[in-house]
Amino acid sequence: EAIRISNGTAYGLSSAVCTNRLDYITRFIRELNVGSVNVREVPGYRLELTPFGGIKDSGLGYKEGVLEAMKSFTNCKTYSLPW
Repeated sequence: EAIRISNGTAYGLSSAVCTNRLDYITRFIRELNVGSVNVREVPGYRLELTPFGGIKDSGLGYKEGVLEAMKSFTNCKTYSLPW
């Protein structure tokens, strides 16, 4: 029921699961339509090196975090060599 309620909202920034049952944890991770799932942590918890941005009507539409910030200052160039 919790998965249905969560997925029925317009938001999907992050969620938290408070259980010790691995089967519940893996089901929540697999089925929740959110940008991140925290297990036995508060919903706002995140590591700076992990991508963060949310889905649906949540977040800024792009991923935040140190690595993602560095990517925003990088241009990708594709090229081919004739041999």
